[in-house]
Amino acid sequence: MTEALTPPFIVAALLLCVAGALKLRSPHGAAGAVRALGLPVRAWTVPVLAAGELVLGAACAVHPTRAAIAVLAGTYAMFAGVAAVLVGRGAACGCFGEDETPVSAVHWMASAGLGAVALGAAVAGGHGLGWVLGRPAPQAAALVIGIAGALYTLVLVYTVVPRAWTAWSGE
Repeated sequence: MTEALTPPFIVAALLLCVAGALKLRSPHGAAGAVRALGLPVRAWTVPVLAAGELVLGAACAVHPTRAAIAVLAGTYAMFAGVAAVLVGRGAACGCFGEDETPVSAVHWMASAGLGAVALGAAVAGGHGLGWVLGRPAPQAAALVIGIAGALYTLVLVYTVVPRAWTAWSGE
């Protein structure tokens, strides 16, 4: 079971790295989401949280411990809850930087799914990228390509799908 959870778990960890890096580059969207939640925003708030995302994601991807994986699961659960609140307020999340597209149900569903994957990995024990790269070369190459493709797809799910849905549905 641990082996089956490894690729989606690594995708969840790397997605957190991508989101953290993009928020570090462009924190204004996430600051707007924090304001939409009614929380105070200081100049350092988003960069510190984004750096935390980057560190947690990297730690889970490179050397996952059960504790770090559990924190990752909790982080995605929190993101799912925040997304559900932001959907009701018609606010953008700034999850990946300056995206001003309002949060949709896709956001909280994807975050809940990633949280479930991380929770499963916390229970079963998770492997990191070293395990993937330690497979025989053809298997490692297939896993790396699959992980990269899934990661890119999830970024699109969070950033492009809500805009496309809004344009298509006329909302």
